[in-house]
Amino acid sequence: MTKKWLKPGLILIGIFMLAWFLPSASVDPWNILNPKKIIILIFALAFIQVMGSVMIQFLGAHAGSVFLGFFGGLISSTATTSEVARLSKVSQKTDPRGETLIFLSSTFAMLCEGIAILFLGSKDTHLSLLLIFFGPVLVTGAMIFYFFRGLTIDHLQMKDSQFSIFQILKLSAFIILILALSKILQSFFGQTGFFVLTFIASLFEMHGSVIANIQLHDAGNFGVKVLGNLVAVSLSASYLSKLFLISTMGSSTLKKQVTQCIAFLLFSLMISWLAFFLFA
Repeated sequence: MTKKWLKPGLILIGIFMLAWFLPSASVDPWNILNPKKIIILIFALAFIQVMGSVMIQFLGAHAGSVFLGFFGGLISSTATTSEVARLSKVSQKTDPRGETLIFLSSTFAMLCEGIAILFLGSKDTHLSLLLIFFGPVLVTGAMIFYFFRGLTIDHLQMKDSQFSIFQILKLSAFIILILALSKILQSFFGQTGFFVLTFIASLFEMHGSVIANIQLHDAGNFGVKVLGNLVAVSLSASYLSKLFLISTMGSSTLKKQVTQCIAFLLFSLMISWLAFFLFA
């Protein structure tokens, strides 16, 4: 047992120490390649893979998958989604509800983190912004409960459960490519509008764009209604990017299951967005 976790543990410590000493400034003129952020991304993916094995082994299929998804989502919901897609491709199960549960738990963590950022990161408290999160939080929680009830240990058995740094590096390169394409699109659109920039930035990770928009709101660039609309755009882009990751990297069965979940999530977001627009 000790030997099984020694290598992953040493790799995690090494990656963490490397991230600590690397510079946080970008090294290219397009502001894409940030050494510290890239290493943190690799650390997040490695941490998710190791913690997934630990939690499922010691907490069991039900609690392990929920905690794995939630804490992975707090680190990076995009990285967690990518890892879930990879695992589904490896296992090729006919019923990937274990991976779907991890994905939903990660999405729930993303929503919780978004709410916390809005209320802790802004100098003003706007309760009306909760309307945007109400539908997605409610629907995500309901789907977690649904998949949790039907989950068995068979849904989490995988053909390849060994720690693989090579797979993590390939996954990191793929995500960095997506980020680079987003930066190129951002450069193409320029400063034509907050909404275009918010959508593009949120395709990779929504929390950075939410923090930036809160700062713009606090500086008086726009009011609470525009901030709420920008948050809704961030959530929409995040759901679409996760659907893209699952569709390009995951198994066909996971793609079908997650597509249905995201359809419900997008519908709930549209209803909540409309409620915010009408009553805020």
